[in-house]
Amino acid sequence: MLRRLTLQSARRLSCASSRLPAGFLGNKKPAFVVAWQQQAYFSTRNGSKYPPPSDDDDSPESVERSAMNSADDMEFFDPTAFELDEDEETEEEILEREKEEKRQKIRDELDKRTGRLWSDPWEITVDEWSTKRVADDLPDWTPELTSRISNERVKVHPDGLPTLSTIASIPLPPPPPVHPGHGNAKLYAKLRKSSHYDYVAEKVAAIAAPKIDAILKKESWQDKQDAVDELFESVEFELKDKEKILGRHPKFGGWVERALEEYLRSVKRDSSSSEDTASDTEIVEDSSDDISTMEQDEKALPIFCDLYDKEEGPDVVVPKILHPLKPHAKDGPGRMIEEWEIISHKETKRIMLRQSTRKIAQALANDSKPSRVYVTGKRGVGKTAALATIVASARRSGHIVMYMPDGDRLRKLGYYIVPSGHRKGTFDLPRLSQEVCAEILESHAEDMKEMVASTETLAKFMSESQITKLPVESKENITLVDLLNVAGEHENYAAPCYSVVVHELMNQTEKPFLMVADAFNCYFDHGQYFHMDYDENVNDAIPCKLINLFEPLIKTMGISADDESETESTTIKRGGIVVGTSEAHAVAREFTDGLDASARKASKEDSEMPLHFVQVSRFSSLEVEHIISNFEATGLGRLRFDRGDTVMNENEVAYIRMVSGGVGQNLVDECVMV
Repeated sequence: MLRRLTLQSARRLSCASSRLPAGFLGNKKPAFVVAWQQQAYFSTRNGSKYPPPSDDDDSPESVERSAMNSADDMEFFDPTAFELDEDEETEEEILEREKEEKRQKIRDELDKRTGRLWSDPWEITVDEWSTKRVADDLPDWTPELTSRISNERVKVHPDGLPTLSTIASIPLPPPPPVHPGHGNAKLYAKLRKSSHYDYVAEKVAAIAAPKIDAILKKESWQDKQDAVDELFESVEFELKDKEKILGRHPKFGGWVERALEEYLRSVKRDSSSSEDTASDTEIVEDSSDDISTMEQDEKALPIFCDLYDKEEGPDVVVPKILHPLKPHAKDGPGRMIEEWEIISHKETKRIMLRQSTRKIAQALANDSKPSRVYVTGKRGVGKTAALATIVASARRSGHIVMYMPDGDRLRKLGYYIVPSGHRKGTFDLPRLSQEVCAEILESHAEDMKEMVASTETLAKFMSESQITKLPVESKENITLVDLLNVAGEHENYAAPCYSVVVHELMNQTEKPFLMVADAFNCYFDHGQYFHMDYDENVNDAIPCKLINLFEPLIKTMGISADDESETESTTIKRGGIVVGTSEAHAVAREFTDGLDASARKASKEDSEMPLHFVQVSRFSSLEVEHIISNFEATGLGRLRFDRGDTVMNENEVAYIRMVSGGVGQNLVDECVMV
């Protein structure tokens, strides 16, 4: 502002001096006037730069300036007259441009890489959002859209749903090896050591095989012994030369010696006569059968069973053979049903058969010898699917199955609980007992119409007045179907009728009886049922083993979540029991781990009803490939119109396997949402 005023004052004085008489100020002009005349200034007319005015300047600009008679005729300094060069970059813009160039180089490098694409072809753009298309405008899925590789890869069992004996003999691919990131480092270390030894044993057998014939042809025993000693030394040195890294292992010599000894024993058994070693021959035959089964599993491909029933039609989500399993509003008994709900191919209900399912079927195939099966595994690996497959296959095989798929709901939503009127110290859940009785009746009414309840069983669970007042036609021969009908009509009879029916089924031998309970660990968590007859202050919850609905399951399994509590055990004369744990519900870790430890311990003990411990593992790489192909073949998620782009892209399959971790639930999510 001060500079502007100074320039204005200088201009006015200059104009005033031009009107004074000559010589008034002398030959010299004031210093500030001279300074102003020597400065360059800008004109707002054409933006050109003028040189400082001079006395001898006859240019048009000088003439124009001399024509100014007053300050009003002058053009004052205008700061807005300065025009910056728009093409000139500031320091901030230069830095931002350099950063953007680096980012672009990174993008170009990533675009050249192979693997998972960084752009999503299923992304809905803004233009697509603005259109008026709806879901009905999209093309309908048809099986013809499935790629050839998926059609050839997905194999469904010829019987659709095989029986238990059939599942027990199907060759199936082995599960994936133990991984150190799955929480069991000791087991992984043991596996690594065994894998090293298996590799050494395979190489030892390959080196020693050509030299065995020459040793066997030697006549004297001493010559054979010397040849064997030389064989031990030569095999170790030869293999160590080939295996530079593994040969430095401190146990390498022991592995070679042990492997060669086992190989020589097997050669001796094979060459021995059947007359001298008949028992050994039987052992060899049994072991050869086991080896052939392992070889079949190594070469086997995954296979699916199909639970779809044409009589029910495509509108039924859960097949009737799996009753009472049903879609759960809050992700209840697993998420296996979710896959059936969202697939486009409604005329199929496929479940992959796995080795864990086969182990359960092998334990139950001989129904004359009852068995207990404890199924465990990480969340989402397929425990519910394995149990559902066993339920459907057992019913197809002629078993009477009591299926309780949602243990979490049963343990806390019993509406009300009352003390048993006849058995002191036990409690009844009438509403849930009525529900389970209705489910058994709906699934197996024809199988039980000839079964009669004994008077001893009735007297054990009912009082005399209850038996007298039973609303049945004949009090002499009360069938199990009659009791189930009474339970459905009269809620006060539901609990004792349930106990009588289950007890009779466990002790009859006409048909195999199988109890299947999912989320079994929920019954050992902190209780949800309280009553003053158990605790006068109503502080302690009633244990599930004292409740009529859970009593048969807990007593038959005979395991507990802690070592201190003792569980009374009962047996089934024909059939068995299968229970599975759940990782999807709020159950204290100590109870699940305690059940696992108790089940492992019981599986090593000899008992009248042996317990089989089954671990459901994650899907192997081969199983993941077949599951993705099945998703495309059934029209699930983004694979509906994929036409093989995913299954034929090894990088894409590897990416899906990596992000899902081989877990079934994650596989569904990945193929639907990505």
